[in-house]
Amino acid sequence: MEERLKSFKKAVDQTVFTKVEFRPKHRQQVHKQLQVLSLQQTILSMLTESKSGTEITQMLHVRGVEQIVHNEGMIYSILHEAEQHGWLSARWESGVKYYQLTKLRKKQLLQDNAHENLSLKELILGVRMNVD
Repeated sequence: MEERLKSFKKAVDQTVFTKVEFRPKHRQQVHKQLQVLSLQQTILSMLTESKSGTEITQMLHVRGVEQIVHNEGMIYSILHEAEQHGWLSARWESGVKYYQLTKLRKKQLLQDNAHENLSLKELILGVRMNVD
């Protein structure tokens, strides 16, 4: 089986990817998109319980997430987009907006990965946090 995969990879490399070229500008765009997706996953993993944008920002600073330094507005863009997708519910309380994963989003994550024995945070982050 392994030999077949090597042959397949060689065939693909010789045909499909021979003329693919990533220019520095394209690499930067891809890198930036990956950073935003990673940040989005990190933020969503924090919202199994209700939190305000300020609390999320503080937690990200404590974790040392560098993407948000001098760009805290990115957090609110991600929160707004997730809310528009129906992944988050939001409520106002004493002038502060609190965010939390919707029940539907939690249920979808758990159903999509029912065969795995992962926690909700592990599903969102896409990593295994505890080893049995």
